[in-house]
Amino acid sequence: MNTSTHPSPPTVSPLAQADAAWIALGVQHAVLARAMPVVRHDIAGLLTIMRMGAVVLRRRAGDEQALGPQLEQFEEHLVHLSDSVRRLRHWDLGPGTSEPLDETAQLARELAYPLLAMRGLDLTLGSEGAPLPTTRAPQQAVLSLLLGAIHALAEAPDGPPAVVRVLAVPGSEGRLRVQAEGHAPDAPPAAPTPGIPPLDGAALGHLARHLGAGLHQGAGWFEIEPPPVPPKPQG
Repeated sequence: MNTSTHPSPPTVSPLAQADAAWIALGVQHAVLARAMPVVRHDIAGLLTIMRMGAVVLRRRAGDEQALGPQLEQFEEHLVHLSDSVRRLRHWDLGPGTSEPLDETAQLARELAYPLLAMRGLDLTLGSEGAPLPTTRAPQQAVLSLLLGAIHALAEAPDGPPAVVRVLAVPGSEGRLRVQAEGHAPDAPPAAPTPGIPPLDGAALGHLARHLGAGLHQGAGWFEIEPPPVPPKPQG
Protein backbone atom coordinates (compact mmCIF):
# COMPACT_ATOMS: atom_id res chain seq x y z
CA MET A 1 0.00 0.00 0.00
CA ASN A 2 1.31 3.45 -0.94
CA THR A 3 1.09 6.31 1.52
CA SER A 4 1.89 9.98 1.22
CA THR A 5 2.81 12.62 3.77
CA HIS A 6 2.47 16.34 3.18
CA PRO A 7 2.99 19.33 5.47
CA SER A 8 0.40 19.74 8.23
CA PRO A 9 -2.39 22.22 7.50
CA PRO A 10 -2.29 25.56 9.37
CA THR A 11 -5.42 24.68 11.40
CA VAL A 12 -3.46 22.39 13.76
CA SER A 13 -3.50 23.67 17.35
CA PRO A 14 -0.27 25.13 18.82
CA LEU A 15 -0.08 22.29 21.36
CA ALA A 16 -0.39 19.65 18.64
CA GLN A 17 2.21 21.48 16.57
CA ALA A 18 4.61 21.48 19.52
CA ASP A 19 4.08 17.75 20.08
CA ALA A 20 4.66 17.06 16.39
CA ALA A 21 7.83 19.16 16.43
CA TRP A 22 9.27 17.23 19.37
CA ILE A 23 8.49 13.93 17.66
CA ALA A 24 10.15 15.12 14.46
CA LEU A 25 13.24 16.31 16.32
CA GLY A 26 13.48 12.88 17.95
CA VAL A 27 13.40 11.27 14.50
CA GLN A 28 16.06 13.70 13.30
CA HIS A 29 18.20 12.72 16.28
CA ALA A 30 17.82 9.06 15.28
CA VAL A 31 19.07 9.95 11.80
CA LEU A 32 21.95 11.94 13.26
CA ALA A 33 22.90 9.02 15.51
CA ARG A 34 23.49 6.94 12.38
CA ALA A 35 25.48 9.63 10.54
CA MET A 36 27.61 10.98 13.35
CA PRO A 37 29.90 7.92 13.75
CA VAL A 38 31.08 8.41 10.17
CA VAL A 39 31.84 12.11 10.72
CA ARG A 40 33.50 11.33 14.06
CA HIS A 41 35.64 8.61 12.49
CA ASP A 42 36.80 10.95 9.72
CA ILE A 43 37.75 13.69 12.18
CA ALA A 44 39.45 11.34 14.66
CA GLY A 45 41.39 9.61 11.88
CA LEU A 46 42.71 12.89 10.51
CA LEU A 47 43.68 14.12 13.98
CA THR A 48 45.62 10.91 14.61
CA ILE A 49 47.51 11.31 11.34
CA MET A 50 48.26 14.94 12.12
CA ARG A 51 49.56 14.10 15.59
CA MET A 52 51.89 11.56 14.05
CA GLY A 53 52.91 14.12 11.43
CA ALA A 54 53.74 16.66 14.12
CA VAL A 55 56.11 14.17 15.75
CA VAL A 56 57.85 13.58 12.41
CA LEU A 57 58.09 17.32 11.75
CA ARG A 58 59.69 17.86 15.13
CA ARG A 59 62.32 15.25 14.34
CA ARG A 60 63.03 16.68 10.88
CA ALA A 61 63.05 20.32 11.89
CA GLY A 62 66.71 20.62 10.93
CA ASP A 63 66.33 18.96 7.51
CA GLU A 64 64.75 21.53 5.17
CA GLN A 65 64.78 19.20 2.15
CA ALA A 66 62.71 16.56 3.95
CA LEU A 67 60.50 19.14 5.64
CA GLY A 68 58.82 20.53 2.47
CA PRO A 69 56.83 17.43 1.42
CA GLN A 70 55.89 16.76 5.04
CA LEU A 71 54.47 20.27 5.42
CA GLU A 72 52.45 19.90 2.21
CA GLN A 73 50.95 16.67 3.53
CA PHE A 74 50.21 18.35 6.84
CA GLU A 75 48.36 21.18 5.06
CA GLU A 76 46.37 18.64 3.04
CA HIS A 77 45.24 16.90 6.22
CA LEU A 78 44.18 20.27 7.65
CA VAL A 79 41.99 20.87 4.58
CA HIS A 80 40.32 17.46 4.94
CA LEU A 81 39.83 18.02 8.67
CA SER A 82 38.21 21.38 7.99
CA ASP A 83 35.86 19.76 5.44
CA SER A 84 34.86 17.10 7.97
CA VAL A 85 34.10 19.70 10.64
CA ARG A 86 32.03 21.74 8.17
CA ARG A 87 29.80 18.71 7.64
CA LEU A 88 28.44 19.32 11.11
CA ARG A 89 26.65 22.43 9.83
CA HIS A 90 24.09 20.18 8.16
CA TRP A 91 22.61 19.49 11.60
CA ASP A 92 22.16 23.12 12.58
CA LEU A 93 18.59 24.19 13.21
CA GLY A 94 16.98 26.31 10.53
CA PRO A 95 16.53 25.96 6.79
CA GLY A 96 20.22 26.24 5.94
CA THR A 97 21.31 26.66 2.35
CA SER A 98 19.70 25.42 -0.84
CA GLU A 99 21.95 23.13 -2.89
CA PRO A 100 21.53 20.96 -6.01
CA LEU A 101 19.78 17.67 -5.26
CA ASP A 102 22.55 15.61 -6.87
CA GLU A 103 25.13 17.17 -4.55
CA THR A 104 22.95 16.54 -1.50
CA ALA A 105 22.52 12.90 -2.60
CA GLN A 106 26.30 12.56 -2.91
CA LEU A 107 26.73 13.94 0.61
CA ALA A 108 24.13 11.48 1.90
CA ARG A 109 26.07 8.64 0.28
CA GLU A 110 29.30 9.75 1.93
CA LEU A 111 27.60 9.73 5.33
CA ALA A 112 25.58 6.51 4.93
CA TYR A 113 27.72 4.21 2.81
CA PRO A 114 30.37 3.27 5.43
CA LEU A 115 27.74 1.77 7.77
CA LEU A 116 26.06 -0.10 4.91
CA ALA A 117 29.38 -1.34 3.53
CA MET A 118 30.24 -2.87 6.91
CA ARG A 119 27.24 -5.17 6.37
CA GLY A 120 28.09 -5.91 2.73
CA LEU A 121 25.35 -3.66 1.34
CA ASP A 122 25.77 -1.26 -1.57
CA LEU A 123 24.50 2.30 -1.95
CA THR A 124 24.40 3.75 -5.46
CA LEU A 125 23.30 7.03 -6.99
CA GLY A 126 21.32 7.34 -10.21
CA SER A 127 21.00 4.89 -13.06
CA GLU A 128 22.43 4.67 -16.56
CA GLY A 129 21.04 7.45 -18.69
CA ALA A 130 19.11 9.01 -15.82
CA PRO A 131 21.33 11.30 -13.71
CA LEU A 132 20.04 12.81 -10.52
CA PRO A 133 18.38 16.21 -10.82
CA THR A 134 20.31 19.40 -10.18
CA THR A 135 17.31 21.34 -8.90
CA ARG A 136 18.16 23.34 -5.80
CA ALA A 137 16.37 22.52 -2.56
CA PRO A 138 16.95 23.16 1.17
CA GLN A 139 19.87 20.85 1.85
CA GLN A 140 19.37 20.20 5.55
CA ALA A 141 15.81 18.97 5.05
CA VAL A 142 16.60 16.81 2.01
CA LEU A 143 19.72 15.36 3.64
CA SER A 144 17.81 14.36 6.79
CA LEU A 145 15.09 12.63 4.79
CA LEU A 146 17.52 10.95 2.39
CA LEU A 147 19.59 9.52 5.23
CA GLY A 148 16.44 8.45 7.05
CA ALA A 149 15.06 6.66 3.98
CA ILE A 150 18.38 4.96 3.22
CA HIS A 151 18.77 3.62 6.75
CA ALA A 152 15.09 2.67 7.06
CA LEU A 153 15.40 0.48 3.94
CA ALA A 154 18.76 -0.94 5.01
CA GLU A 155 17.33 -1.84 8.43
CA ALA A 156 14.07 -3.34 7.12
CA PRO A 157 12.70 -5.95 9.56
CA ASP A 158 12.16 -8.47 6.74
CA GLY A 159 15.84 -8.42 5.83
CA PRO A 160 18.28 -5.99 4.22
CA PRO A 161 18.41 -5.32 0.49
CA ALA A 162 21.55 -5.98 -1.53
CA VAL A 163 21.46 -2.42 -2.86
CA VAL A 164 19.85 0.84 -1.82
CA ARG A 165 19.60 3.16 -4.82
CA VAL A 166 18.81 6.87 -5.03
CA LEU A 167 17.11 7.75 -8.30
CA ALA A 168 15.53 10.62 -10.16
CA VAL A 169 11.74 10.46 -10.39
CA PRO A 170 10.65 10.39 -14.06
CA GLY A 171 8.72 13.49 -15.01
CA SER A 172 9.74 15.38 -11.88
CA GLU A 173 12.88 17.49 -11.59
CA GLY A 174 12.34 18.14 -7.91
CA ARG A 175 11.94 14.66 -6.39
CA LEU A 176 14.24 11.86 -5.36
CA ARG A 177 13.35 8.19 -5.03
CA VAL A 178 15.14 5.87 -2.62
CA GLN A 179 14.48 2.20 -3.31
CA ALA A 180 15.65 -1.20 -2.12
CA GLU A 181 16.85 -3.72 -4.69
CA GLY A 182 17.57 -7.41 -4.26
CA HIS A 183 18.14 -9.19 -0.98
CA ALA A 184 21.22 -9.82 1.14
CA PRO A 185 20.40 -12.95 3.16
CA ASP A 186 23.94 -13.26 4.56
CA ALA A 187 24.23 -9.65 5.72
CA PRO A 188 24.41 -9.18 9.49
CA PRO A 189 21.62 -7.14 11.09
CA ALA A 190 22.19 -3.46 11.70
CA ALA A 191 23.79 -2.70 15.03
CA PRO A 192 21.10 -1.25 17.30
CA THR A 193 21.51 2.32 18.50
CA PRO A 194 21.02 2.28 22.30
CA GLY A 195 17.82 3.96 23.36
CA ILE A 196 16.67 4.72 19.80
CA PRO A 197 13.95 2.68 18.05
CA PRO A 198 14.36 1.60 14.41
CA LEU A 199 13.54 4.09 11.69
CA ASP A 200 10.37 3.42 9.70
CA GLY A 201 7.94 5.13 7.38
CA ALA A 202 5.80 6.53 10.18
CA ALA A 203 8.81 8.14 11.83
CA LEU A 204 9.99 9.67 8.56
CA GLY A 205 6.47 10.95 7.92
CA HIS A 206 6.63 12.94 11.17
CA LEU A 207 9.99 14.38 10.13
CA ALA A 208 8.78 15.26 6.61
CA ARG A 209 5.76 17.15 7.94
CA HIS A 210 7.95 19.10 10.36
CA LEU A 211 10.37 20.02 7.57
CA GLY A 212 7.58 21.06 5.20
CA ALA A 213 8.46 18.28 2.76
CA GLY A 214 6.36 15.64 1.03
CA LEU A 215 7.06 11.96 1.56
CA HIS A 216 5.53 9.16 -0.51
CA GLN A 217 6.24 5.54 0.37
CA GLY A 218 5.44 1.99 -0.54
CA ALA A 219 6.96 -1.46 -0.09
CA GLY A 220 10.71 -1.00 -0.44
CA TRP A 221 10.75 2.63 -1.57
CA PHE A 222 10.41 6.26 -0.56
CA GLU A 223 9.96 9.35 -2.70
CA ILE A 224 11.03 12.69 -1.27
CA GLU A 225 9.46 15.95 -2.39
CA PRO A 226 11.68 18.72 -0.99
CA PRO A 227 10.20 21.74 0.74
CA PRO A 228 10.12 24.95 -1.28
CA VAL A 229 13.22 27.11 -1.37
CA PRO A 230 12.67 29.96 1.12
CA PRO A 231 12.67 33.46 -0.35
CA LYS A 232 15.85 35.46 -0.01
CA PRO A 233 15.65 38.10 2.74
CA GLN A 234 15.33 41.58 1.35
CA GLY A 235 17.95 43.95 2.62
